[in-house]
Amino acid sequence: MASKAGIRTLVRRAKNRDQEAFGALYDEYVDPIFRYVYYKVGNFAESQDLTGQTFLKAFENIDSYEMRDVAFSSWLYRIAHNLVVDYYRKESKRESVPIEEHPMVVATEGNPVETVLADMDSDRLYMAMRKLTHDQREIVLLKFIDNLSNAEVAEIMGISVGAVKSAQRRGLLALNKILSDSSGTDYLER
Repeated sequence: MASKAGIRTLVRRAKNRDQEAFGALYDEYVDPIFRYVYYKVGNFAESQDLTGQTFLKAFENIDSYEMRDVAFSSWLYRIAHNLVVDYYRKESKRESVPIEEHPMVVATEGNPVETVLADMDSDRLYMAMRKLTHDQREIVLLKFIDNLSNAEVAEIMGISVGAVKSAQRRGLLALNKILSDSSGTDYLER
């Protein structure tokens, strides 16, 4: 991961329409943005499309980005979040049958039994997360899937750091209860 100063330099160059600099920003952030969108949408192809749209919008609007106001990564997450909201708005008006019920787990190298067990755990976690409130789900995703700080999450969501901490705590407790109820094991005491 590039340093904050390195990101600022790349952003400055990208604002001057340096395509190589924007490409470096893309390389830096494409995986976390895709992961964020994928866990929100649950469809691989749609997630790829929305991730591409996120970077296209970022490139088209890079002139409006002010480095002193919001971290570049937070700006990208906001764009992605807005595209996901628009996606669901459009989807609610269209009749369709979902092909994927939940995100797939990409097979890891090694033991196929471990891959199946990881897939089962991922399925349970995905289904449990669907039972959280929107804000709780968003915070858990940003904090623990994308490894963002409380300050970054607060910036993306437009709430205070205290509100992030509070919603995170409630979300984790709710997630623990949901997972415990379905297996009889208290996950927080593991």
